[in-house]
Order: sequence, then structure tokens, then C-alpha cells
Amino acid sequence: MKNFTISFLGRDCPGVVATVSRTLGESGCNIMQLSQTILSGEFAAIYIVQAPDSLDPEALRRSLAVTLEAENMDMSVLVRPATESAWGKDEVCQPFVVTADGPDHPGEIAAMSRVFARHNVNIESLKAVLGEGGSNHALFVFEVMVPDRVDLGRLRRELIKEGSMHNLRVGVQHRDIFEAMHRIGSV
Repeated sequence: MKNFTISFLGRDCPGVVATVSRTLGESGCNIMQLSQTILSGEFAAIYIVQAPDSLDPEALRRSLAVTLEAENMDMSVLVRPATESAWGKDEVCQPFVVTADGPDHPGEIAAMSRVFARHNVNIESLKAVLGEGGSNHALFVFEVMVPDRVDLGRLRRELIKEGSMHNLRVGVQHRDIFEAMHRIGSV
């Protein structure tokens, strides 16, 4: 067996995940990981699948594209061999959630992500929500992996300083604390 990374991008409509999953199963593929989202009517997904050794990535891409087109689903498909990330393999890392909110201006994500890059912090997930809380309001939620060797106090200070230059309020919390604080309990 070998692993493929398959990405999909196109106009959202009901049934995309069902069609893709069925086609992968009929091709002998097992879905190992999946991340999917919809942004402004656009569907985006990344699948990691385990495939039979005999399955050619281009043949799989064509099969998926033809099936999606037959279902009138406007979707681009990319299939490539999956690779293991070398980042962080030899490091102990801790998961953190960094939030930044305030007035929306161009360059805010770039500014915050430069701070992460300087500290060798990997962004694993990023969500930008614009317009909630006011038409010019932005909320950015970065889920990051921080290597233990990083000075967390210095990272926090630099993130807050960068955020203040863009009028953003910045919060930095370990993911476990963030999740515990935002968990909705029964009443």
C-alpha cells in the first residue's frame, strides 16, 4: 500500500464528500485523514488515503474528476504521493491557540505569521472571520505548534507588540486551556 494526498477545490454543493468517498472506496483506497471546509461558497478538502500499490495517481485523479463532472460538480482535483512532514520530528512541541481581533486591515495575517516564522512555530490551522462584531471587524484564530526550545514569553510579547501595531488584541493560550475555557457544558 502507498499513500496519496488528494486535494479538491471548487463550487460547493451537497454530495461532494459522498461522491469522493464512494469513488475512493471503489478504487480500493482507505481514507486515513480528511480536512474539509467551505469558504464563501467554495469547497476545499484535503484527503490522505492509503491506496493499492498498483493504483497510478494520474488514473485516480482522472477517475475522481470524471465522476465529479458526471455529478455536475465543478471541482479541481490534484493527486500526489503523500510525504511525511520533516518539521518537528526531532522536537517536542506544545499546541497553542493564538487569537487576534480588531479592525480589519490588509497585511494583518502576514504580520502575525512573520512572528511565528521567526520563532520556527508551525501554523497548523488558521481561520479568519471577517465582519462578525461589525462590518470592519476581523478575528484570526491560529492553531500553532510551539517547540519547547522557544522562549514562550518572548514569543507572546512579540505577538502582542505586532498585534498592537495593527490595533489587534492578541491572546495566547495553550490549546488545552483554550478548549477547556470554550467548552459548552450542560445547564
